[in-house]
Amino acid sequence: MTIKRIDKLKHARKVLLAQDKISTKYFRKIKAELTIVGDELAKSYLDNGNDGKFQGVKQDHEKRLVVILTELSRVTNQTFRSIGIISIKSVFDTQDTAIESQILGVLAANVLTTSAEIADTTIASASAVIIQQMTLSNTSGQYITSNTIAKAIANKIGGNNAKSRAMTIARTETHKAANVSQFTRAEMATTDSGLDVRIEWISTNDSRVRDSHRSTNGKIIAMGDSFNVNGSKMKYPSDPSGGAANVINCRCVLGYHVPEE
Repeated sequence: MTIKRIDKLKHARKVLLAQDKISTKYFRKIKAELTIVGDELAKSYLDNGNDGKFQGVKQDHEKRLVVILTELSRVTNQTFRSIGIISIKSVFDTQDTAIESQILGVLAANVLTTSAEIADTTIASASAVIIQQMTLSNTSGQYITSNTIAKAIANKIGGNNAKSRAMTIARTETHKAANVSQFTRAEMATTDSGLDVRIEWISTNDSRVRDSHRSTNGKIIAMGDSFNVNGSKMKYPSDPSGGAANVINCRCVLGYHVPEE
């Protein structure tokens, strides 16, 4: 059941190329949302003189993120349902509605958690700007106007920072959805077929790869077991169980080994 290294790299490139197309599209939508919420937070500060009403803005921000990320997840699932998986056989080529329902359920739960986390970070960043500006005013002895603080909030949330943050969110969530889609489908099909399927962690092994993911590259385990990634137990790349340090901007993929008949 060995696979040539070049096949693994081709597989990884195919998967990542498909992910890049999706993440580029949703990067624009997420960036636009960050600009919108930055303006809303700036206005809220101008209207109230503090961050007391930021929670209301946060709720609307979170709801809009849920819509964007739900669409991203569904598109990713549809895309990766049709992508061939390395060393996989027809037993995995299923359109079973029960499997699809479970995948969509997992993706929906991930979206709710992620949207809440992103919204929390957005509000915390805006509140931090207020504190920073007030501290600067006190230490410098210069009066800083409400308009200046409001502009600083808008720039922090929706300015130049929004581009890199939006791309990180889009890439991370596309990668997570792709791995959930393929892994869940393969896991359930494995259970139904009774085959002894094994999974392999495949890293691109370039200069951007985390050391912990580089050391996990090539490890093969039984379906149902977990990879030990620097002390974290992960069933697949971007598994939320690995924490942000192992998930954000991860580009690793899974290979699947099926016994020869």
